Amino acid sequence: MAWLGVAAGGGLLAAQTDAWQGARALRADYRTATGERREVVLDDGSVLNLNTGSAVNVRFDGERRLIELLAGEILVVSGRGAGSAAPLEVATREGLVRALGTRFAVRQQEGYSTVDVFESAVEIRPRDGGGTPLLLAAGRGVAFSRHAPDAPHAIDAYADAWSRGQLIVDDVTLGDFLADLARYRPGVIDCAPAVAQLRLSGVFPLADTQRILNMLPHSLPVQVRSRTRYWVTVEPAP
Repeated sequence: MAWLGVAAGGGLLAAQTDAWQGARALRADYRTATGERREVVLDDGSVLNLNTGSAVNVRFDGERRLIELLAGEILVVSGRGAGSAAPLEVATREGLVRALGTRFAVRQQEGYSTVDVFESAVEIRPRDGGGTPLLLAAGRGVAFSRHAPDAPHAIDAYADAWSRGQLIVDDVTLGDFLADLARYRPGVIDCAPAVAQLRLSGVFPLADTQRILNMLPHSLPVQVRSRTRYWVTVEPAP
């Protein structure tokens, strides 16, 4: 039964790692709460947008410009000010993303990271991958683990809309839409399986997530029930 001990030990290590990462996020150089977004101009002129529930540390010296993404999602526009000759890199738990004069977004997920490139290109080096880094050009996105990247794909045309305070969707399922919306408000949004595959499109203001929920019954056969302020269920209309 030794494998049980190994599994339990691995689970304990994962829990300890998550707790450590959470503590680091609370002490981060820049962070946002749930539903908050923030723009920061760094010393080199780079612009850093933090999405909801995000945290970063910034370490610039004469040889390197490093942004460590501890949680959440950031949009980076690389600057051309003092010190900008040094490489600009974003570190996640899974690896390193190096900017090649660009505008790009990086998101820390559970067990993997994602990158979307809007201008120019980036290089991606998985932490334990070795070999040649992946060159990702504008208009492409990718998910990567500590070992290797997945196959690159075309990015959503509205992938950076959150930086402008909007959630823009085009023919997505209600289940996916609510999962994304839940990132921007505290508590739980529960989507009943009977309506999860309904589809919707639209432009939604992230400043008022309750208004978004209230709008749903006007375009879909659903009702929104609030058990408490922090527990909302979207289910079939009666």
